[in-house]
Amino acid sequence: MTHQVLARKWRPRRFTEVIGQDHVVKALTNALDTGRIHHAYLFTGTRGVGKTTLARILAKALNCRGADGQGGVTSSPCGICPACQDIDAGRFVDLLEVDAATNTKVDEMRELLETAQYMPVSGRYKVYIIDEVHMLSRSAFNAMLKTLEEPPGHVQFILATTDPQKLPVTVLSRCIQFNLKQLPAALIASHLANVLKEEQVAAEEKALLAIGHAAQGSVRDSLSLLDQAIAYGAGTITAQGVSSMLGALDESALIRVLERLAERDARGLIGEVDAMSSRSYSFDAALRDLASLLQRIALAQAAGTELDSVPMDLAQRFSPEQLQVCYQVALTGRRDLYLAPDEPAGMTMTLLRMLSLMGGTANIRMCSEGEARASASTRAVSQAVSSAGPVVAERAVAPQSAFDGDWLGLVRRASLPSLAGMLARQCEFLSLESQILRLALPASQKHLLEKSYQDKLRDALEPHLGKGLRIMIHVADASGQSVAATEAREEDDRQRRAELSIRQDAFVKDLVADFGAELNTASIRPLR
Repeated sequence: MTHQVLARKWRPRRFTEVIGQDHVVKALTNALDTGRIHHAYLFTGTRGVGKTTLARILAKALNCRGADGQGGVTSSPCGICPACQDIDAGRFVDLLEVDAATNTKVDEMRELLETAQYMPVSGRYKVYIIDEVHMLSRSAFNAMLKTLEEPPGHVQFILATTDPQKLPVTVLSRCIQFNLKQLPAALIASHLANVLKEEQVAAEEKALLAIGHAAQGSVRDSLSLLDQAIAYGAGTITAQGVSSMLGALDESALIRVLERLAERDARGLIGEVDAMSSRSYSFDAALRDLASLLQRIALAQAAGTELDSVPMDLAQRFSPEQLQVCYQVALTGRRDLYLAPDEPAGMTMTLLRMLSLMGGTANIRMCSEGEARASASTRAVSQAVSSAGPVVAERAVAPQSAFDGDWLGLVRRASLPSLAGMLARQCEFLSLESQILRLALPASQKHLLEKSYQDKLRDALEPHLGKGLRIMIHVADASGQSVAATEAREEDDRQRRAELSIRQDAFVKDLVADFGAELNTASIRPLR
């Protein structure tokens, strides 16, 4: 007998077998039990979370005849009547499943919908399941709108998509939409344990959790990986075997990486990367798992107690600022991994970047505890650095004699050219030391990081700050201290005062009281 893959064998056939989508199951079962059935449903979510599965179960619920052949619409399809069995086998004549990715044209949609006017052949409802509906052409959407809005009473539409943003609003407004969630790794691992118990296959708990993480929220993907793991382990699933199969790192290797970082051991870090490379590990997965480990260390550090097997002695070797920087670098390093000459080089440079920034964050921590206070904006930037600019690794220092630290006043006095002025107004002042002016720019204004803009700004500020000025701009979360943000607040305040002045005018008050006049605040402009 041909082996049936686990993803098909363990596909839910009843609402009670669906895991992780309780919000959808509850709504559908209540609608079926009370008879409040909408004519069109839309299931959205990433691959393998249950969109088509729920659509088929709903089709069975609408057409089930019961074991005695006398049943009606139910939230608990029997699974043994001809309708249920035919739907499970994929041969129910009144269930039309369409893959919109391969049937995108308007003529194909019109041909499909022409059958809607005819009564079901053997079922109670004629059910149309349109998968990946966002792939339909605009003309095809227009062709189905009228039928979708007012279908015959015997027709039920169930749409599924991984990208609901591409659907026209006119389609969304005609459907009841359910957003299916990605499942957490622990829930997937628990489900896999139940499957293996029935399959009589031994497995280690850590191995199933690793598969749950690798599936990235998809039950179908987890069952496919489980099939692969059973074959790889010859019927026995171990954590080491799954790690080798996935090309994933054992957590002890990641802990060694963090220990090398804590020791500032660059040579040791390079050696760890070489060891990973020799064992054909996935560096994308390594950076993902490293970011996850850093997140758990930060939680353990904040809670002051060991969490998720995170060694507290390791958590104590990093400051909160260092953890934040390393976490951010791990994320951006993983994002940019495909741009590296090769993956080992990308991993090496990511770890060396963490190492180069560790000293800077340590300086920030020492200053905040010792001789000087870092400004609030500098501390915020040091914890939210983007990869588009260098990390702020120095504390704010006393400004030079030529500059008193009033960035707003300097920008207003300097009469900056238009492009330089635009850049300066969006920046926040961080520090000025040794003729290096450090500024922070919100990520939303990254388009201003043109070298020509920076050169014009440097030339315009040199008469005020001295020759040899260098400007370093860091992309970071805004703290609301830029010139533009300050001026916007001042403008809002002027507008409020102007409106209040008009409202309190005696003549205006008389007009409102005697004639019921209404004040049009949009026409009020403050005097400059």
